[in-house]
Amino acid sequence: MIGKTVRQSSLFAFAFFKEAAAIRDPTLDVVDRLLEDPELLAVSTQTLAKRSPGSYKVGREGIAPDRLLRCMVLKHIKGWSYRELHRELRASLLYRRFTRFYEDPIPDFSNLCRAFALFGKEGTQQIHQRIVQQAKEANMIAGKKLRTDTTAVETNIHYPTDSSLLADSLRVMSRSLHRIVQGCQDSEFRIVNHARASKHRVLEIARA
Repeated sequence: MIGKTVRQSSLFAFAFFKEAAAIRDPTLDVVDRLLEDPELLAVSTQTLAKRSPGSYKVGREGIAPDRLLRCMVLKHIKGWSYRELHRELRASLLYRRFTRFYEDPIPDFSNLCRAFALFGKEGTQQIHQRIVQQAKEANMIAGKKLRTDTTAVETNIHYPTDSSLLADSLRVMSRSLHRIVQGCQDSEFRIVNHARASKHRVLEIARA
């Protein structure tokens, strides 16, 4: 069942809200106001409703839509893993207030992972479109230009052994020679590509 965010008075509620209110984060304060949008909340609610036709009334109470949306945004802003998100939510009054968990228990990281997966490509796209629309309505952007991050990212490369480096050199030289021959008019040179044979030899060396 889709949960609801309910503030219940408790013995420690006053102390919690007093301490949490004293901690401010300029970035999260702006994001907090953006996430108050009813359309964004509707996307999160529809996402949770995908689990079962009776999600609105049947089953154990799960994560509230506004809490789920805020947790997802916080995770991506900070670049955390699900375990890190769970740990930080448990430890920080600021993040508890932002995600509206307050003094309530934090869901396990595995539950957060499964809930986030419900958004999928379609749900994420709807959130992005609504945020862009908010920015256009506030005259922050015109929506005509796209800026992308060109930061280099880690990728999978093979370990630079001597044999693999030699094979790479042969492959690059063969490719360069083919381009040279193609660029020469009436060239009678014939290039034999040994890249495949060198690949098999590298595998033989690796298995030896």
